[in-house]
Amino acid sequence: MKHFLTKLIQGEADQSVHRRFIKFSKGEFPNGGPVLRAKATKKNTMAVNSSFEYEDLLGYFLASNLPDDTYKVGGNIYTQPRVELDWIQNELEELSLSSGWEKGKRDLKKLMVYPMDLNLSPDEITQIFEKLSTNCYLLLTINPEKGKEWVFKAAEKIPPLKKTFGKADPYSECKPDKRIKCKNAELCQKTGICITERTKFCRIKTGYLEEFAEFFELVIPDFPQLHQSFTELLVINQYTINKLVFPEDRDSLSPQELREKIKKAGFVERIVYVDNKIQSKKVDFIV
Repeated sequence: MKHFLTKLIQGEADQSVHRRFIKFSKGEFPNGGPVLRAKATKKNTMAVNSSFEYEDLLGYFLASNLPDDTYKVGGNIYTQPRVELDWIQNELEELSLSSGWEKGKRDLKKLMVYPMDLNLSPDEITQIFEKLSTNCYLLLTINPEKGKEWVFKAAEKIPPLKKTFGKADPYSECKPDKRIKCKNAELCQKTGICITERTKFCRIKTGYLEEFAEFFELVIPDFPQLHQSFTELLVINQYTINKLVFPEDRDSLSPQELREKIKKAGFVERIVYVDNKIQSKKVDFIV
């Protein structure tokens, strides 16, 4: 599975990546991209919390490392905006998930939703993430029959844009007593990102892992120089869009069609914080 940000930074942005940027106009979006916090223990286990749009990556990582067993899978699968169920019918049939879809409710009524309540093997769960993450939001829960490790939990609903983007200046709006206690207050002041608030959407807890190389390759493939032994890892993605690229046939398009076809040119700033050391890079894109 290749995460949409990996496609973006590797110059492989396709239509599925473009769809994620339709909601953006020109400007700076410090809270526009997903955020992740991972903590490793001396026993080589990991606890990871993230924002929306990292849930597919975390779910795939957990599923592909699960010990052989049967796992309870709940939650919901949503089609992404502008994705028709017919487009993924072949994948759904391969996964035995082609029937049982419902219309979303209230603000999600334009989407289709599949309520999950199955017992699946690690391979079956991995296949769901591999085959559906491009066109669906996989807001699932994964639990072993026994124990508190190898757990995945995403929120049940897609967050509204206002909540996704976060507060414009979380550091200034933070109460002084909370600011003093916050370990990431300095990073919040520099980046405009409240790590605590932005990483409440999804979480995983692993059991023993032989190494963290696979996790680093999935999350930050563009930082191969970083040592893969860590205590805390933070990843922030901030978008700046400088230009709107209009299609050649713009005059023949309706306002809605035009909005969906306009490409965005700008850059993503990737900020990686590993054990009190910060590295960053900017990657240009047209998507």
